[in-house]
Amino acid sequence: MVKSSVTDEHVVKTSSTVKSVEVTVQILEVLTEATGAVRVTDLARQLGMTKARVSRHLQTLTHLGLVDRAREGEGYVFGRKLLKFGRAAVYRSNIVEISRPYLTDLCQQTGHTALLATPTRGGAMVVSSVPSQFEPGIMVHPGTVLSLPSSPAARLIYYYENQKPVPPRVIDNIKKYGVDFEANARGNGLGGIAAPIFEPDGLIASTVGIILSSSLLLPEPETSLLEMVKGVAESIQAEYAEGAVSSLKP
Repeated sequence: MVKSSVTDEHVVKTSSTVKSVEVTVQILEVLTEATGAVRVTDLARQLGMTKARVSRHLQTLTHLGLVDRAREGEGYVFGRKLLKFGRAAVYRSNIVEISRPYLTDLCQQTGHTALLATPTRGGAMVVSSVPSQFEPGIMVHPGTVLSLPSSPAARLIYYYENQKPVPPRVIDNIKKYGVDFEANARGNGLGGIAAPIFEPDGLIASTVGIILSSSLLLPEPETSLLEMVKGVAESIQAEYAEGAVSSLKP
């Protein structure tokens, strides 16, 4: 009988630990989707829990550095340690590792800076790049955010995340070329070409592309450049999640 009691106690503790982990994940998911600091009251309402219970979890997460109090006003935001984990996860992700040799090949084939970007709030974040030796002035460092509406990478991610309104020209470019492109994207004489890569479930995983002089994109880019970008995207796709495609593909 004593042995059974000990076993039951172990099961209860294990169940309680698992539940605590689930609540932690739920809290972090809410903070991920939020555009700013989230108050305890709002967290409790969204999770269907009491404020006291949510507060206890937040105290633990704050102590661990996974959550921080907002600097201004009430509420909580992602902690610096969690951001550190997130950056490490992105830069060491499978798709980044897979893409490295392909980015080098794309840079060598086209003579232009090649880059891989993943979805981030408001656009696309560069997570890997290979600068062209012939264009020392064109360097895009990892962590750079490419924004709407000028960046082809950001536009593709926005479109395939089914956001509205759809940036101009994206659908026409995808239908005609299988990629998106834009000249003079930031008003600096540079432009870009980007192609999508999808997760196994069809969600957008990343984009691969090149940065180059706008003069090479006007009035229309060379077909060979578009095909090289598209071909590299297809090669990465085949290795990362072969056959995956978005239902939003026109």
